[in-house]
Amino acid sequence: MVLAGCATNANSPGASLPAQDSPQAQQALQQLRDDYNQGRYGAVIRSVALDGRLHDEASLATRTEAYKLQAFSYCVQDYKQLCEESFTRILQLQADYDLSPAEKGHPQWGPVFTSVQSRYQNQTQATR
Repeated sequence: MVLAGCATNANSPGASLPAQDSPQAQQALQQLRDDYNQGRYGAVIRSVALDGRLHDEASLATRTEAYKLQAFSYCVQDYKQLCEESFTRILQLQADYDLSPAEKGHPQWGPVFTSVQSRYQNQTQATR
């Protein structure tokens, strides 16, 4: 018997989120920050995609930060579509999410986020 459609994807917007990070999720986020700050953007991208600690054991704040660092990493490597997808994941988790003014002013990811945010808000309003 196959029950393929019954599982909840931990990355889906409707999945329940832990209120607090596990120690492992905190460790994974710190490694992600370190990789990002050292310019290891490929490692950031891979970690967010593959490290279950950043999904299964992470709070909303940690997940959104992980996706943000992934989006920034995609943007600095000129992967605009993938950058947009990471920002969309953030908005699916937290519709009122916004970047800081300094982040919004960044020439690479600021315009991408603003575009994704506007499109997401328009789609959300259209479905009401």
